[in-house]
Amino acid sequence: MQTIYLLFFQDLKNFYHSSAFVFIKFILAIYVLVLAVDIILLLIQRGVAGNIRQLVAGINMPSELTTRKSKLKIRWNKILRRLTSANESEYKVAVIEADNIIDDLIKRLGYKGENLGERLANIPAGQLDNLDEIKEAHEIRNRIIHEEDFSVSREKAREVIVKYEHFLRHFEVLD
Repeated sequence: MQTIYLLFFQDLKNFYHSSAFVFIKFILAIYVLVLAVDIILLLIQRGVAGNIRQLVAGINMPSELTTRKSKLKIRWNKILRRLTSANESEYKVAVIEADNIIDDLIKRLGYKGENLGERLANIPAGQLDNLDEIKEAHEIRNRIIHEEDFSVSREKAREVIVKYEHFLRHFEVLD
């Protein structure tokens, strides 16, 4: 009986070192690699990255608030540069552009509504620290859009921009 075991293990050892087994290992390695790539592509297609962000942060955060902060900083710096102008229309455009950035981010955070005003109304109290500031800033933006003779000074525009900036600093985008 012992000789049978020895012969079996000797044959197994010989097979392990044979070229046939090397070929089988090669085919299995390719299969595992293709399977791994398929799994990764399926996870990407299903949007698992958003699920992971939601698991970590408690909410499905837009990528601008997590990984693509530099692009948002560049846009924000352009808005701030508008405040250095002596032209009142530049101040108005700065407020409108800042409002658009915040609107896009709040929409992508998953809050429902046709416009920023409705989305802000749908945010439960306590979910955003500076919700009232954003509402006040959005009211100024609405006055700029809807009232032709509404005047905005550099100081008033800066106050509005600072309110929006608090939102972005809360999510550590501008830090």
